[in-house]
Amino acid sequence: MEGASTKGVLSHLSLLEVQARSRKTQPQQPSRVKELKAKVEALLTQRDQLRAEIETHKNLKKLRASMDKWCTHEEEEEEEEEEEEGMDEDSENSKLLRLMARHTQLKDLLHAHHVIGGYNVIKTRQGKGMCVSLATAYEGVYLETYNLEIDVKPTVRISRHDVPPFIPLNNLAEQSSMQTDIRTLLDPLSQHLNAFAGRKQQLKLVKELHKSVVVMESNVLCSLLVLMFTVPKEKTLVLCSLDYTDRTRCLPTRVHFKCNDKELPDSPEWKKHRSLLMETPVHKALITMRKMGNIV
Repeated sequence: MEGASTKGVLSHLSLLEVQARSRKTQPQQPSRVKELKAKVEALLTQRDQLRAEIETHKNLKKLRASMDKWCTHEEEEEEEEEEEEGMDEDSENSKLLRLMARHTQLKDLLHAHHVIGGYNVIKTRQGKGMCVSLATAYEGVYLETYNLEIDVKPTVRISRHDVPPFIPLNNLAEQSSMQTDIRTLLDPLSQHLNAFAGRKQQLKLVKELHKSVVVMESNVLCSLLVLMFTVPKEKTLVLCSLDYTDRTRCLPTRVHFKCNDKELPDSPEWKKHRSLLMETPVHKALITMRKMGNIV
């Protein structure tokens, strides 16, 4: 009897345990309602945000349309009054919208600037021509800017320019496919101009930074440079010729030393200097040579 009674109690306890577990796993009705209310509030908030974004996008589109048509400050004010009718001119929201529209406009201009290769292009003669500006720079410093006026109708041709005569502009034009792709002319021309500007800037820096180095010879294209060094120990004079045969580069293709000491140019130390001058801008190479104690 005791065994049967014990089994009955255990079975009842097991049943109660199962029922308790099932109650825990079932969501309580009040908490479920609360969860649904929170979800509805989140969806309503998301809806309001989407509506605000759509309204902002519409206003930005209107502002961009007006900003793209502005040519003078007077036209700008007229367009703003027409396009922003009903908007408070002095409100923070309208100011923010104008800034956002200007930001998107500048981003589009930068993208277009990148597409045309980074060149500044202005239409001339009612779209029959264009003026291209090619800026030169060296070591992060902007230098000279050159301009090409190009006719696009009936055929593409260079009408006027201020490119230096020693730059092979005509040859570059003949070798290009400018009738179908103007960048086939502008890219190599920009390379020639920037290389020339870089060599010219290096010569200027040599004169400014190295007073003890004498510039014996240089040409207009800065494709040939002859310098005179003084070796401190023996007070020996060394002539250094730098030949820039590749006109599209700022570094020389040949470096030659000449002095009374016939062995000096072929010494291991000066062979290193030759390599240094061919791999490093001349004004920086001279700083290294001076620190090594090889020139005054």
